[in-house]
Amino acid sequence: MPVVAFLERQASRIAMPPAQRQAVWVFLFLAAGWLDYVTGPDVASSPFYVVVLVLLAIVEPWGTCLGYSFLAACIYLTVDLYTTPARAFLMFPYWAATSRFLGFALSSIAISLLVAERRRMQQSERALQDRGKELEEKNRRIEEALRTVTRLQEELLTRERQNAIAEAISTAVYEMERPLASVSIYVEEVVRLMTRAHEADDLHLVLDAIQPLAEKLAERVRDMERIVEDVRSLRKPDPGDLAGPGHPR
Repeated sequence: MPVVAFLERQASRIAMPPAQRQAVWVFLFLAAGWLDYVTGPDVASSPFYVVVLVLLAIVEPWGTCLGYSFLAACIYLTVDLYTTPARAFLMFPYWAATSRFLGFALSSIAISLLVAERRRMQQSERALQDRGKELEEKNRRIEEALRTVTRLQEELLTRERQNAIAEAISTAVYEMERPLASVSIYVEEVVRLMTRAHEADDLHLVLDAIQPLAEKLAERVRDMERIVEDVRSLRKPDPGDLAGPGHPR
């Protein structure tokens, strides 16, 4: 179909009003009839009309091709009768013109329908290409939106973790106030007992009094260590967060 495509491109470049285009087709068919008359009955005349009909079928719809096929058959009959007037009273010229009309109509209509189908397929292909480009653009926008959502999720997780750490630290400070107060009291009591130890004669009594205080001090220290360990655990990254959104935890 390269010839048809070339003729289509040339026809699309030549923009003419419908009336002027019809006048051109009539002139071409008359020129084909003149060639038919000049060459005489010894030369096949159908190719003259077929060439014009092919050009016509590439540009015009099949209904127009049918009308001009009838015009070509009429011109063919007129040339035949003008060349050999004696055959005007015979059936053969009219039968030949009818067969020419059918041949012209079938060939031109078939070409016109094929060209129209080819144009429709080209339009469908262009529409598919445009749709493909539109889908690619939408996919690109979706990917950008997904990246934005992922970034916002990461920022939200970071802020939530920071808020949780800040809240945990505030709670830890509040919870450590009690054991620190107890430690302070126990230390003062131990210092007081150590001071009395210098004045007392029996050190065993002083040590017996200091031992429960030391045990309570150790218990409060363990409480503070537990609170500190809880705060440290919050600072460690969660393996699920490191996997990132979309990864199995």
